[in-house]
Amino acid sequence: MSRLVLGIETSCDDTSVAVLSGDETHSQVLSLVSLTSEKILAKWGGVVPEIAAREHVKAIAPLVQVALGEAKLKMESITDIAVTSAPGLIGALLTGLHAAKTLSWLHQVPITPVPHLWAHLEAIHLTEKVSYPYLGLLVSGGHTLIVRASSSSEFEVLGQTLDDAAGEAFDKGGKIMGLGYPAGRKIDELAQLGNAEKYSFPVSLLRDRPGKMSFSGIKTSIRVFMEKNPDAPLNDVCASYQQAIVETLLVKTQEVRKLHQLGDLPIVVGGGVACNSALRSQFRRKFPEVHFVEPKFCTDNAAMIAHWALRNPTSQVAFPDCLTLDARSRLIEKPVQHA
Repeated sequence: MSRLVLGIETSCDDTSVAVLSGDETHSQVLSLVSLTSEKILAKWGGVVPEIAAREHVKAIAPLVQVALGEAKLKMESITDIAVTSAPGLIGALLTGLHAAKTLSWLHQVPITPVPHLWAHLEAIHLTEKVSYPYLGLLVSGGHTLIVRASSSSEFEVLGQTLDDAAGEAFDKGGKIMGLGYPAGRKIDELAQLGNAEKYSFPVSLLRDRPGKMSFSGIKTSIRVFMEKNPDAPLNDVCASYQQAIVETLLVKTQEVRKLHQLGDLPIVVGGGVACNSALRSQFRRKFPEVHFVEPKFCTDNAAMIAHWALRNPTSQVAFPDCLTLDARSRLIEKPVQHA
């Protein structure tokens, strides 16, 4: 039976609302509207949780109306609400969750609490059919994980960063280079005009810790490099710095495949950093079986949230029990409800 799901995503600094129709096997995006706080947060050099939460409060209600309008629907037609419940900035998450609860209370519809990270990878099914199990590489501003996905709700973590995420390394490295916030896209643009072999930055191998990654060392190295070479051509610096991050992801993905004997599985890459052009081109050369989430669904967006809810109907919490749902800042396997 086809459902109409209103998705809400507020895990970090992007406020996003979408309306999708479909069931467990098929989703159609009827509308997707998002508002970013990048310009405001750029003044502070990065995400400030309190400011991000306040921006969500201002944006959420208008975006719901715009999303419904673009889908040519009224709230009375919505059968389900899907909302990010973990992980993320707790204030930002609670803003989206409270909005979902308010709409649920007004219209007496169920809520599906969505694990934001798994929704990133499952967004591949919005545009492609990928069989289970698959090896998933999630690369975003806050997380870098390698997982084995057995179904739309079963994910086993096989590798992860011990400190900074890949996206964090891009943003913090770019800030050190004077590129402002967010820096990931700027580094990618400049790198396309540079020589990736010009300079050498550390690749996080950690051979004694299979599947484990670290991006704090490369962040330190770019700081030291810029202090010693303030006039180095940024195109070459960006290309070389980017190459070290991408090489780390390539090496660790291959390492996990060999360690767990998963060489025959398709690979899915999702998350904001999956938009990076060097990552896409090099992964395609290395792994012919790789699938990339479409760029518009890579960043934090409500379409992936509603889509995950459609694929996982058993995660739905009926009204009025859904009004007790809570949010968590860290990755959790199951949604949490108040006692």
